[in-house]
Amino acid sequence: MKLCVLGDNSSVHIQKWIKALAEKKELEIHVITFNKGVQFDNVKYHYIKNYSNTRFDFFLNAFRVRKYIHEIAPDLVHAHYATSYGFLGAFSGFRPYIITAWGADIFDSPDSFVMNKILHYSYKRTDAIAVNSLFSQKYLTQYTGKFVHEIPFGVDIQKFAPATNKNNDKIRIGTIRTLSEKYGVEYLIRAFAKVSQKYSNLQLDIVGDGPLKEFLKNLCIELEISDKVVFYGYVNQNAEFDKYISLLSHFDIFAILSVLDSETFGVAAVEASACAIPVIATKVGGLPEVIDNESSGIIVSPRNVEETANALERLISNAELRNEMGKNGRLKVEERYDWKKNVDQMVNLYFDTFENTKK
Repeated sequence: MKLCVLGDNSSVHIQKWIKALAEKKELEIHVITFNKGVQFDNVKYHYIKNYSNTRFDFFLNAFRVRKYIHEIAPDLVHAHYATSYGFLGAFSGFRPYIITAWGADIFDSPDSFVMNKILHYSYKRTDAIAVNSLFSQKYLTQYTGKFVHEIPFGVDIQKFAPATNKNNDKIRIGTIRTLSEKYGVEYLIRAFAKVSQKYSNLQLDIVGDGPLKEFLKNLCIELEISDKVVFYGYVNQNAEFDKYISLLSHFDIFAILSVLDSETFGVAAVEASACAIPVIATKVGGLPEVIDNESSGIIVSPRNVEETANALERLISNAELRNEMGKNGRLKVEERYDWKKNVDQMVNLYFDTFENTKK
């Protein structure tokens, strides 16, 4: 099957999908994207031009993308993100056509009249729809009468595995997030400052970059915890996997404190669970679906420093609880979020959609 993927190739998640699909001998992969990102040898890339670096670029490139798809002549087109690349795929008129929604495209877009119309336009022209969580699946039914396939964005359970050589001298609390307001890193820092007054063997590891980086660094200075907090910057999982997994697998506690429902899945939380790390997550979006409260982690209210600090202290003070929750998380990932199985689900959807469309 010749597959044409529309998506932002600067995204590590798109790169992960492309890499996995390109390993399937039955697929020939073409990617239409604005950004180069990490490229794979056995994939053909087709680049479209940024004229304004705004959303208008999707409209300005609509005819160009239609032309690219006509020239590629794929058996199926798959767009990631409903209101951008999804619009381009819908405008092309090509069938069979699949859209995968990611989160913000379905939770944030309806707030805008124009984006709401684009969302309906895109889904009206699909032959199949996929989402990464049951939370998104339920939500999306209000925008389409079509069946929505839930295909999790899992992890490679061989690569993401429990570390065997952790440093027992320190308890490392970590997060891997874009440093923006929606991901709630500020509240993790404030909660950490509270518990660090009681425990001297703590370290907070923050992996990621973003617009709040300087604010968060200054906050650490203000709270007098700079000597206990390490900012690692952005680490690309695909290009720097050894560094990425080394950081993640050596955390003792993982925190993902998003404040918006557009956090429909939380890939980093699944990665942490695969490494048998207990997770503190907020009760937003699909996070409670991924992390079972009091089993594989602790669910707290968003923006709640006190609840987060209490959850941290419970796990810091109880190594047995950390181990038990970590093991439970690993078991859940093996059962539900095995990446190889998730990729097979997507490939099966490709062939099923192709066959159904040709009937």
